[in-house]
Amino acid sequence: MSVASIDLAQMAALVRALESAATDVSSHRSSLRSGLETVMLSAEDLARLDAVSAWIEGQLPGLRRRLALARHIETQVPGFQGYVQLDESTVPTTTPAEAKDRADRAAELIEEYGSDEDLPQELVDLLAENGTDPYFAYELALQVSPEEVADLVIDASNTRRSLVRNGSLGGDIEDVEKFDGQYEALLDGLGTTFGTATQGTGDHALPPGYATSWSDAITDENPETLGQASALGLVISRGSFSTPFLTTVATDVHDYERSVDTRDMWYNRAHSMSEGFGAIDPVHGEDEGAPTGYTEYYDPLAGIMAAVGRNPDAAHQLFGTGPTVTIEGGGKSATTNAFLEYVLVKRRWPVDDGAGSNAAIAAAITPFEGGDTISAAIATDAREIFDIKAAEVEEARENQNPFSEIGHLVLDGLGLVPLIGEPVDAINAVWYAAEGNTVDAALSGAALIPFLGWGATGGKWTKRALSADEIAILVSRGVDIEKLQSYDAAIDLVARADGLPMPHLTFTDIDAFNRAANVPHPNAVYEFRGMAWETDHLGRTRSVSGQVNLGDGGRNSTLTAAIGNEGLDTDIGFHLIADSLGGATNRLNVLPGNGKPYDGLVNLNQGQWASMERSIRKALRGETPGNVEIHIQPKYRAGNDTTRPDVFDVEVNIDGEVFTYQWRNDAQPRPPR
Repeated sequence: MSVASIDLAQMAALVRALESAATDVSSHRSSLRSGLETVMLSAEDLARLDAVSAWIEGQLPGLRRRLALARHIETQVPGFQGYVQLDESTVPTTTPAEAKDRADRAAELIEEYGSDEDLPQELVDLLAENGTDPYFAYELALQVSPEEVADLVIDASNTRRSLVRNGSLGGDIEDVEKFDGQYEALLDGLGTTFGTATQGTGDHALPPGYATSWSDAITDENPETLGQASALGLVISRGSFSTPFLTTVATDVHDYERSVDTRDMWYNRAHSMSEGFGAIDPVHGEDEGAPTGYTEYYDPLAGIMAAVGRNPDAAHQLFGTGPTVTIEGGGKSATTNAFLEYVLVKRRWPVDDGAGSNAAIAAAITPFEGGDTISAAIATDAREIFDIKAAEVEEARENQNPFSEIGHLVLDGLGLVPLIGEPVDAINAVWYAAEGNTVDAALSGAALIPFLGWGATGGKWTKRALSADEIAILVSRGVDIEKLQSYDAAIDLVARADGLPMPHLTFTDIDAFNRAANVPHPNAVYEFRGMAWETDHLGRTRSVSGQVNLGDGGRNSTLTAAIGNEGLDTDIGFHLIADSLGGATNRLNVLPGNGKPYDGLVNLNQGQWASMERSIRKALRGETPGNVEIHIQPKYRAGNDTTRPDVFDVEVNIDGEVFTYQWRNDAQPRPPR
């Protein structure tokens, strides 16, 4: 496998330079030819320039495709990535003409599809295989309008509803699950393809006004297709769109919402007589999945914000520039970014519980090397908004639930509030306490990521020192830097360039623990029911230790299966601490591990590991329950950046007797009888 390392900024600059050179060579060649012929001189030597043009034309497809693929990969990784590694074998090798033919075929399939039909697998495959190819994406975007994209998604959504409504399953959900898989792939393919198209430059830049055509379709009050706005928002949520596209669409939709200001507007535009006719986002799972479970994705701005969460530059522009507004409450006032205040306070997010807006704000306040210091200003604005709203809550304590009037951003576990100046965990605790949520109020400190030196995007932390410019911004806003650096919070985090103590997060509620553990932070300790999970620099489980007790940790078959599928074909979702021993089902306690037999060998999960668990349960079920402590170390070989361990080191202490094991994460020989 040949691996290329792509510097995103330099590659983008190279593509622009070649595009400019191609235009200049052609223009200058024409000018020179005209001038030479005017004075009756030979232009024969200008043929050399044809070779230059041909060379540029031959190089641009490969460079454009590598840049598009690298950008797609970059958005899948939390945080800002300046460099991306890609497998050269994944770069498309079709000619631009062949890519156009494929786009033509995809456009035909989109036009032909109608409700109550199976999704054309050919279309799903074309989008999956060519979505990151800028030549394919450009041609498809020119041929398929936003309205036609919406028609496709709405027709697919209606087909999904019909599968259940018509009772065609006969009690068998396999048809629905199969359709959901195709539908998910279709949405991802559409988002990837149209997102790639908006990244085009030079002769592959989409026409002026392309982004406006999408926002016009979203805000169309009388579309031919009911739920058109919902479908376009869902497609945008699945892609990596350019900064100009996202800022245009987000601003247009925001301005439209403020001008119309109609309650439940988007819900009503995707429903008729309380029945949904808009886009649906399928959900898989025993409790919420097929055949009836899905999300009515009627809020387009939620989808737009989800896409902004993958584009820090767009987030900076939306939350750091533009109009400001003065807010007041609790005897305080502040001037902040109007779009930020709208997203945090005035806007409700019923479709995704604020996940998209949280991701967008996280992208905006996360500093990164080479990034704009605007992130510090946005973080300060966010802090001022929360400060004032917390004061407003204090004034409104006689109300049963003041949040029903002032809005509510879902924060639990996401750590978006910057720790600037005074401790903010108290404010967050007030926020939860006002709703009677004492558990999350107590855990509010664990949900925070200190801003100085840390960032949060996609649930991951990145450590670095603030630049002098960023520190200057904080000082200019009255922030006591020395106080901040020495602040001893509930989570013992002091932001310095190095030597950071490890955060220790303690949970008493299993749902709160699972939420946090499913987006684990690097170099942190998560404690629940006397058991502690420690993560490494990649956020993987490095160890789990503590006192073992009998209990039900709760199962989640969907997540368990998904984790197993991230490993080898012979893997399952492997519980480090068994469910019967109180082990929860989340990404800290469940890893890809050997659990399916092959080559006649006994799999680890049902073999020696199961034998160890039986001995623990036997000790705990004795007439006098034993004292059992365990220490498990998943180990990863050098170069293994996945969540799948190579080896498990285990030490079990049962009433003072110590048992040690080391098992490879593969099938084991059958034990002697």
